[in-house]
Amino acid sequence: MKDKMQVKDYITVGVVLAIYFIGFNFIAGALVAISSKFLFVAQGACSLILAPLYMLFIAKVQKKWAILIFGVVMVTLVFIATGGAWPVLFGYVGVIIAEFVSRSGNYRSFLKNNIAYIFFSYWSLGLLLVYYFMGENVLKTAGLTDQQIIDWMQAITIRNLVLGIVIIALCSFVGGLIGRAMLKKHFERAGIA
Repeated sequence: MKDKMQVKDYITVGVVLAIYFIGFNFIAGALVAISSKFLFVAQGACSLILAPLYMLFIAKVQKKWAILIFGVVMVTLVFIATGGAWPVLFGYVGVIIAEFVSRSGNYRSFLKNNIAYIFFSYWSLGLLLVYYFMGENVLKTAGLTDQQIIDWMQAITIRNLVLGIVIIALCSFVGGLIGRAMLKKHFERAGIA
């Protein structure tokens, strides 16, 4: 295995990033549109559903800095979209930890990749902290009605943030198990992973 990223690896990072980013926004957006009560569940649902994509990415690009590049670009896009520093703080710290945890297992240890995915997934907590600390201003800019803003602000509590941490960890881990099963059953047979 070559350690340096090749052009095809950067292309893979870009394609997976686009799918992940669109998938996250679609899943979270759909759940939150139903009700603000799904705000914290949406983060976990995204971690669960997108885990197979992440696991395929790790299996395909087992190179130093691939996770970090993927995560930094994604978190930077979120920062540009929200204007809040919290996604950057949680995102960069999470993806740095994810990079080094996966690297410690040579990107081949399922357990280490799954733990890394939990840290990687914590970037989305930063989104919730934007609303917690900047609340009404961000929500008004997003075009929410007064009642929607009240509902969101009532949902964003310290208790729910802690619950969000637990939900993301559990969903990420279970999603990783599903991703591993899918890799073995479908992608390895097809020669993709």
